[in-house]
Amino acid sequence: MSTNAIAELTADFEEPFRELGRDADRDGDAVVISWPSVPVEIVRAAGLRPVCARGSAEPTPAADAVLEPELFPNRLHQLVEAALTGRLAHVAAIVLPRTSDPDYKCFLYLRELARRGGVAALPPVLLFDLLHSTGAEVPAYDAARTRELFERLAGISRRRSAGPDALRAASLAANTARRAARRLDALRREELKIRGLEALPLLGALWQTAPERYAALATAAADAIAARPPLSGARVLLAGAPVDSRALHAELETLGAVVVAEASPFGSGAAGEDVDVAADPVVAIADRYRTSTIDARTPLTALERRIESLLRSVDAVVISLPPDDASFGWDYPRLRRLLERRSLPHVVLRHDPVRALAAADRGRVDALLATAAARQEARVG
Repeated sequence: MSTNAIAELTADFEEPFRELGRDADRDGDAVVISWPSVPVEIVRAAGLRPVCARGSAEPTPAADAVLEPELFPNRLHQLVEAALTGRLAHVAAIVLPRTSDPDYKCFLYLRELARRGGVAALPPVLLFDLLHSTGAEVPAYDAARTRELFERLAGISRRRSAGPDALRAASLAANTARRAARRLDALRREELKIRGLEALPLLGALWQTAPERYAALATAAADAIAARPPLSGARVLLAGAPVDSRALHAELETLGAVVVAEASPFGSGAAGEDVDVAADPVVAIADRYRTSTIDARTPLTALERRIESLLRSVDAVVISLPPDDASFGWDYPRLRRLLERRSLPHVVLRHDPVRALAAADRGRVDALLATAAARQEARVG
């Protein structure tokens, strides 16, 4: 059961977006989201299932012909490629949260492509404008946008029972899944029982796996992982632009690191905070995503607090700032000062994290890990 649980969660992370376009009937209840800042609770309460578009090394020739280079992250190239090649023709909807300029531009591009007839068949393309700021009017605005999206999705699915009770039930189920994810994450950072290459899909599957199924599989996986002997190696945190694939994990861990955390909603940020099920469900869901989501709109102070909480027992930090990044690079000076105060070595990588490291970058990572190993030896004696 435990081995099957790990394999099933990994497949739940890797396969859903790849499988779109193979079965029109199955695609009919899928809502494709460009980043997990869209509340999965409202998608499920509307009777639909979330599918995340993520970066990969798969070629995107059709998207590359219409999207400017080094402006859109790979995940958006993958989404537009799927749209242009007809793989999304039968999904229920595409939802892009306005969490970065590229996501917003991608929304506009898809709408314009549809207007010009550049896409043969495209489902409704929706924009979710959740604010992360702290103004007095923001909670009401976010709740209104969340309710609006829920009503739109419920109308698409024609689910008559989609209402407050369905939202509350979806939130309860999601909270149960989050508790299981937090236990898995603790096995990385507190006990070092699992490498990041294996852990990322187990955590990232939270967004796409039905919550009851996720809780059962994650619990079984955690039971098996807890029985393993501890790992050795320099403990590395991934920061900067949030990673959405495990290609960089594979590169770093081949060189001897153990990735123990990521400032990403697909890794250590997957679980986040629970939804307050005692409150108005729409307001509670909006509040949770405003305060817990990791994306380009996350306030710098909140992101810094989150990263600082991940630095316990970390020996080094790898900061990913790919060519398409237009947000997280601005935060680097402040992050560098934080790491200097902690005497933590770090390296900045500016390649696309779904691609292989260049030889020069591998050399820099090797040097970082040598420094981290010496620091680790001094720390543990």
